[in-house]
Amino acid sequence: MGESVLMDIDKTGTYGAETLANRGREAVVLDRIAFLDRTPGLELVGPLVMHVRTKAGVPALATGFIRRYPPPHEGATLHRVAGFRISPHRSWKDDAELLIGFRAHRTGALSYRGFEVHYHVGDKHYIARFPDPLTVCAPRSFPLRRCKFPAGHR
Repeated sequence: MGESVLMDIDKTGTYGAETLANRGREAVVLDRIAFLDRTPGLELVGPLVMHVRTKAGVPALATGFIRRYPPPHEGATLHRVAGFRISPHRSWKDDAELLIGFRAHRTGALSYRGFEVHYHVGDKHYIARFPDPLTVCAPRSFPLRRCKFPAGHR
């Protein structure tokens, strides 16, 4: 995977990074998100999490990319990551979307390599690693063909 987006400096955006499903038998409680190899100048805002929408007439997910933070979320409630509970998966309505806010504070290609979701089930703690890089290039006039995850990052 890996996504790239063009943004103006100091403007916020949202990346709907992953849909989280609990395949276990007990509720999962999220603790925090840790970003891997974040480039200086890329501020990460939030992140937030929400249950997949269940209101008729609205899309199930909040966003892929949007140049706004927080994203529009009619039919859903946005929550902080710490303490958010995900019930065991019975249907897509039990799943949650991870929303990562971002802001570029300087010009160029800014990125992170992936992220870790720290969570627990009862007293046992876990870390799930997502190799899902994000590259934010600023300003919006940055050539899209050059807005790529830096070579050499793994």
